[in-house]
Formats: sequence, structure tokens, C-alpha cells
Amino acid sequence: MMYSTTFRQHSVASRSLEAVADLIARGFLRLQSLGDLLRMPAPTVPEASAQLLRLADTYESTQPSYAADLRAAASHARRD
Repeated sequence: MMYSTTFRQHSVASRSLEAVADLIARGFLRLQSLGDLLRMPAPTVPEASAQLLRLADTYESTQPSYAADLRAAASHARRD
């Protein structure tokens, strides 16, 4: 029994496409790592509560029920 192996010679076009795909993948990885550096940390509970209360103040005149919901969420967050 004879075993044979065939090697496919890659064309210039397929090698170029592989190089472009590799370049794109590396670019995405760099963008992702840059995004990780720029990501803002989550606010602490007191900071988030203060943000909700400020937002409630801005909605009070036009949407009082929504402002009340925001205040309730802020007070609930402080209790936990």
C-alpha cells in the first residue's frame, strides 16, 4: 500500500487575502484593547444615586411621575 501526500501551493492571491485577514484581526484586537482602556468605571452607589436625583430634577417640570420614579430608584439604591 502506498501513501501519498499532496501539497497545495498557495497562490499569491490567497496569501494576500490571508495577510489582509490577519491585519484586520490584529486591528480589531488593538481597537478592543483601546476600548478597554477608555471604558469608564461603574459609578459607586452614592454617585449613581446623586445622578438619578439630578436627572429627576431635570424631569420634574415636564414628567413629574418619571421624576418620582427616579427619586424612588435613588432612595432604593441607598437602602441596599
